[in-house]
Amino acid sequence: MTKSVRKTKQKEVIEKYLASTCCHPSADTVYSEVKKELPNISKATVYRILRNFKEKGKIQEIPTDVSRWDYKEDPHPHFICNQCGQIFDIEEKVDIPEKKKLDVGMVESCRMVFCGVCKTCK
Repeated sequence: MTKSVRKTKQKEVIEKYLASTCCHPSADTVYSEVKKELPNISKATVYRILRNFKEKGKIQEIPTDVSRWDYKEDPHPHFICNQCGQIFDIEEKVDIPEKKKLDVGMVESCRMVFCGVCKTCK
């Protein structure tokens, strides 16, 4: 028997927030924004829901000094500005070797993060 996933108000509000932003928020930012609508939500609940969404493939984690979250489900690379810290989705086609066999083993997932200076800071 398959275990059903409960759709809670907290999950709905967090998902709605993530879908509405393109800023790749940290968990603390998600918490601050969601708390406006759900004043009783705890930080632990936000962290748990984000981990759950990641495990289910609904969001991607962008590892920086603090994890940031991306609602786009399709695997794609990111660019992080070394000066302002802003994270951008890279729209150009970049080959991501998912499900590719390498000499050392089978690639199951891949994260590409490019670092540099964005157009605004340059």
